[in-house]
Amino acid sequence: MRALAFALLLAVPAPAQEGQAETGLRAQKAREFVDALPPEARVELKKMYRRYKDLIAKKLDAGWQTGVLSEAVIENVDEPFQPARLLTGMISLRQKELAALEAKLAKVAPDDPYNDKRVRGAIFDKKQELARLVSLNKREKGLCRDWSDIIWFEFTNMELEHWAPRDDRRTARPYHTGAVVCAPVESPVVCLVFDPWADGRPSVYDFMAWDENGPGGRFPAEYFLHSLPDKVEKKP
Repeated sequence: MRALAFALLLAVPAPAQEGQAETGLRAQKAREFVDALPPEARVELKKMYRRYKDLIAKKLDAGWQTGVLSEAVIENVDEPFQPARLLTGMISLRQKELAALEAKLAKVAPDDPYNDKRVRGAIFDKKQELARLVSLNKREKGLCRDWSDIIWFEFTNMELEHWAPRDDRRTARPYHTGAVVCAPVESPVVCLVFDPWADGRPSVYDFMAWDENGPGGRFPAEYFLHSLPDKVEKKP
């Protein structure tokens, strides 16, 4: 029990400190780097923020929570942790596979007991696997790994040209993850972290401040809503 309690202590992200919650010198410095990026990169960043903001609202409406802490974050080689997105995808895939097997069973000839038994066995195994996944999927949604994974996935699907997304783990204790984007792709000069876990706000942090769990790294939301361009202005 002591080993488990210690593992959980290391796995729990610390609550955001008061100085960390809002913008500070580190966010202001990161903003200077963002403002120096080409217009195309800043337009893309605004599109990313809008997608991010909408995604959080959608997941909260679907019952996801914030600040969730759970034993599920502890790695287990026998039952590896799967973020909520992957569990949902695996359930959908198994349902399709089950439907295909049931359609196959309907086509087995009545005088073919071998194939009938084989397909029925496959259906039984698939139903067992599906039931196990459904049971796992009943856990709370809103671990930091759930949020970082779904945001990383959303950004990856955008096929970004100027920002490179990754799902990253903070190096400073306690354990925590976030969706990180860096620009320019070839030689990053600025990295930002999209991390709504603490309170469900569409928060964005300077990467170094976030990675060190330090203060002053949070950007004001107004910057992404009003200071970034909507489109690249054509030169006369």
